[in-house]
Amino acid sequence: MAINREELTKIIETEQGINWWKPELFEFKIKSILPRELSVAANPPLSEQNYNCFVYAFGLQNDPKFLGGNNPVQQEFVKWLILNNILIVKQKPTTGDLVFYKNERGEITHGGILQSASTVISKWMWGPIVIHKLMDVPASFGDTISFFKRPDTEEIRKQYFVYKDTGVEIKPIR
Repeated sequence: MAINREELTKIIETEQGINWWKPELFEFKIKSILPRELSVAANPPLSEQNYNCFVYAFGLQNDPKFLGGNNPVQQEFVKWLILNNILIVKQKPTTGDLVFYKNERGEITHGGILQSASTVISKWMWGPIVIHKLMDVPASFGDTISFFKRPDTEEIRKQYFVYKDTGVEIKPIR
């Protein structure tokens, strides 16, 4: 049975999303109502240790420079990586490749790591790490997916600071 993606969006966004990213609220209010097809690999971390899906996909979740929203890796950086051929499109993705989701406005809303031809592991916004089928994501993430060869984490870290040094305004996520 297919997951109701609109319902997933509602679950995540209830009470402005606070139940989704606060560990104690997630455990108490959300975890038990998630569809059984989703597997929670890790609950949300504490606020100062938290990070988004892009930080996770690029393997930066253990680097303090990318935690707590101070240097957020967001869609603009992902687009910059694509434009500068750091991220290379894959027509035939394989395990370990990156998968990015776009909404109808062309915004890159979400990223994860391909675990198999149909399974992804990803961090859903500032919430948990979830193992899910390719399209079993909230409707707000969009319907368009693209695959990319996953660059080395050190290369991504280096490119982030090159990007940041271009003078682009990078606002903390709060």
